[in-house]
Formats: sequence, structure tokens, C-alpha cells
Amino acid sequence: MPLSDPAIQPAALSDAMLLATTGGLLDAITYLNHGHVFANAMSGNVVFLGIAVLGRDWSDIAPHLVPLVAFFAGVTTSKHLRTRLGLRSVPFGLALEILVVFVLGWLPGSFPQMAFTGILAYVAAIQVASFRRVDRFAYNSTFITGNLRDVAEGFYEAFAPSSTPEIREKGLAQARALGLISLCFLAGAILGAWAAPRFFNYSLWLAEPLLLAVAIPAATHKSSQNNS
Repeated sequence: MPLSDPAIQPAALSDAMLLATTGGLLDAITYLNHGHVFANAMSGNVVFLGIAVLGRDWSDIAPHLVPLVAFFAGVTTSKHLRTRLGLRSVPFGLALEILVVFVLGWLPGSFPQMAFTGILAYVAAIQVASFRRVDRFAYNSTFITGNLRDVAEGFYEAFAPSSTPEIREKGLAQARALGLISLCFLAGAILGAWAAPRFFNYSLWLAEPLLLAVAIPAATHKSSQNNS
């Protein structure tokens, strides 16, 4: 993780939890409603892509390849925005995600699925590339493999007999923060699984208040920094 990147600032735990809820929500909706393709979990898409290639299922290759390309483009865009805009890239990226999610919620079911998942994967990549730290710890807001690893390591450090008090304190803090983020991702996935068959694309709008709750304070904070 490029800690030297000045645009990557530690997020508040509450913001990280909201973003993780959004990540689980969007992935569940996309997976259930748009061809069993993930918008966030690129590891899953790579596995499905490998299975499709081995099985020579050419019709299933492109649906899993498109979000991978879009994810790459989104991370590249995030890096470009951070280079050009610095701290202002954070509210800008969130505003773009809010706008895109709102527009996608309006789209009919006849809209091409590959384009839909590609667009969502693009803005999700901007989110995950822009938010990487909570307090002292690295985290991911759109997939949780690394988060779960750090929860386990945090618990080990907290209860290992050889740990010093400082290591125990850090381990507990890490396990607590990353554990809450992982639980929020799960909660978002459950909400998305409930909403997807009931509201179809409209269910994406459930992410809007979560993103706004992060974006508005971020924009206000960056504005006050620029005026000071």
C-alpha cells in the first residue's frame, strides 16, 4: 500500500463500516440480478473466468472479463485523480460513485448486463483504491479476505502469552476494527440479497444514503482544509 500517497488518508471507523456495507450490498445485487458476476470481488471473477476458459464456455468468458478490465480502469482513474487533485479526489470519487449508482438504479432490466457490471465495477474500484486505511490499519471496503486475515492475526496478538501490553492493545484494536468492517460487509450482502429480487435495479439506491453519509463530511472537511 503506497503510504507515501498524500491523498490516501486514514478513514474514520464509521466511514469504513459504511463503505464496507455498500461493498457487500452492491456485490450481492449484481451477482443475483446480473448474471452471477461480481462488481467488487475480483477474485471470484477470476475463478469463474478460469473455469469458463477451461470449459471453453466462450459465452461466459466476456461477462467475467469485462468487470476485471473495468476494475483495472477504475484503479488507474483513482490514481490519476489522486495525482491531479490530491485530497479533493476523495469527495470527487465518491460523488462519481453516487451519481453512477443512482443512474444505474433507473436502468431497465433490458440494459446489457456486461455494460451494467462493468460500469459498477469501475466506480467500485475507485472506492477501494481511494479508501485503504482505518486508524492504523489497512483494510478493504469492497472485499474482505484481507480483513478477515487481519482479524485473526489481531486476536492472536491480543491473546498470545508472549505479547507485550502494547502488542495486545494493538491486536485488540485491529481485531475490533477489521471485525466490525467485515460484519458490515456481511450485513450489506444480506440486505442486497433481500432487496435484489424485490426491487431489482432500484435496490442499488439503498447504497445512496450510505455513500452520502461518507461523502458529505469528506467534502466539508476538504473544503475547510482548503480555506484554512
